[in-house]
Amino acid sequence: MFVGVEMLTVWSVCWGDKYEDYCVQRLQREVRKHLPLEHEFICITERQIEGVACIPPINDLPGWWGKVNLFSPDVEREHNLYLDLDVVITGDLGDLVASHKGRHLAAPSNWAASGHGGVQSSVMLWRANHNSRQIYTLFYPAIAHWPPINKPGVLWGDQEHITALRDADKVQVSPLNADWIKSYKYHCRNGLPADTRVVVFHGDPKPSGVREPWFQW
Repeated sequence: MFVGVEMLTVWSVCWGDKYEDYCVQRLQREVRKHLPLEHEFICITERQIEGVACIPPINDLPGWWGKVNLFSPDVEREHNLYLDLDVVITGDLGDLVASHKGRHLAAPSNWAASGHGGVQSSVMLWRANHNSRQIYTLFYPAIAHWPPINKPGVLWGDQEHITALRDADKVQVSPLNADWIKSYKYHCRNGLPADTRVVVFHGDPKPSGVREPWFQW
């Protein structure tokens, strides 16, 4: 479990020109504000970002497929938290991290109709072990189509890859507390639910195009 760990590594991934440096810098500031644990923040990216520790991807995978690199034994650290660049942190992350027990990957269940019941990879917690590394070792670049397409036999993204491994009993995934991780699209349009820690902006809209009293982008 994460309680009392010496160091937690918080990861982000920035590929191409979809996100400006500001998005990475902003996430790093928000993590510092809301995570009362010793940690290091690292971005996997092909560029240098001022004020942020950056490492290049070991495999140049497009778009969200770059998250697969997180699970390489050459990249992942002992204790890991991943956050998408378009999440909004609204509460204390300490309890979220401390709640992770066992050696499973922990992630929210997907809310979207297109992936309902699958794994939502915008927020992930894991310890480095064989379970998490299967996400990397059982990945084949040929399935990483970009831009994504709806086609039989082609996976849309990393979430579908992890979900397929889970369903084949090759990777164990535990759900994160549903009260703490919310979808803006499905849960937050009429206000922020009590005890929300992270709001996920999957699909559209993105946080930069939304005005809410509980966050400023």
